[in-house]
Amino acid sequence: MYSYRTVKVLLIFILGLTFWDQGYGQVTIAPTNLFIDGGSRFGTYMVINGSQSPQEVSIDFIFGYASSDSEGVRQYVYNDSLMAEKYSLAESIKAFPQNFTLNPNQRQVVRLRISTPSDKPDGTYWARIKTSASPVTPPIELENSDAVGARIGVVIDQISGVFYKKGNVTTGIQVENIDTKLSEDRSTLSVLTNLKRTGNSPFLGTITTSLINANGTEVRRALVSTTIYFDGVHREDFDIQDLPTGTYKIQVSFESSRSDISRDELIQIPRVMETSTYQLR
Repeated sequence: MYSYRTVKVLLIFILGLTFWDQGYGQVTIAPTNLFIDGGSRFGTYMVINGSQSPQEVSIDFIFGYASSDSEGVRQYVYNDSLMAEKYSLAESIKAFPQNFTLNPNQRQVVRLRISTPSDKPDGTYWARIKTSASPVTPPIELENSDAVGARIGVVIDQISGVFYKKGNVTTGIQVENIDTKLSEDRSTLSVLTNLKRTGNSPFLGTITTSLINANGTEVRRALVSTTIYFDGVHREDFDIQDLPTGTYKIQVSFESSRSDISRDELIQIPRVMETSTYQLR
């Protein structure tokens, strides 16, 4: 037999899933990365309510960036006051409107205005746009004292990026070295590319990592679209259980292209490619 508490928790969970399906699944934003030129200081993006219920939407801005440790594990950093002082756009950007209600199938253009000080040095400044949505729905209440009462107050945050390019913007990638690490069960080879980001702006582009056998055949390939804000380590893990022993070339390349961002928005650099070798025994 289930206890009253267990039944209550299960019912709240089921109601929450139903509420999610009816109210949340189709609230979208576009684009997911917004670029604003220093000459205009204005930009726009769109919030679209494709769900079945009205949505309360609010806009906020926070500073953060992706960082990687020595093992290439990426995480977002939101509490770096030193970098925020240098690069944050969060305190210099306003949204119009900032709070609004969207009916089903309605869309809203959100206008952004940048007010960075004119004495800021050339470079790219950025923030994370937090678009929060919650259904305009009364609490779910069951009046019978023997029944279960529940309040569903789920808020969905969608995080996108806004980049403000001021003056002469440059970026670049320098590969320091390529390390490898074999898992204990010898099934996975980790390729760790130690890199430095040059210039005054983040690198937005694509990293391709390949394993090439002695015959020149590419036997493994991984491609990722990413943003490199500062120096770090890019990690790619390959399953090598079915690869024969021998010498393999590791090839890592960086290109200023992404399928989700127009080439015109990206700071272009010449293709950077570095190689190393690995002896699989």
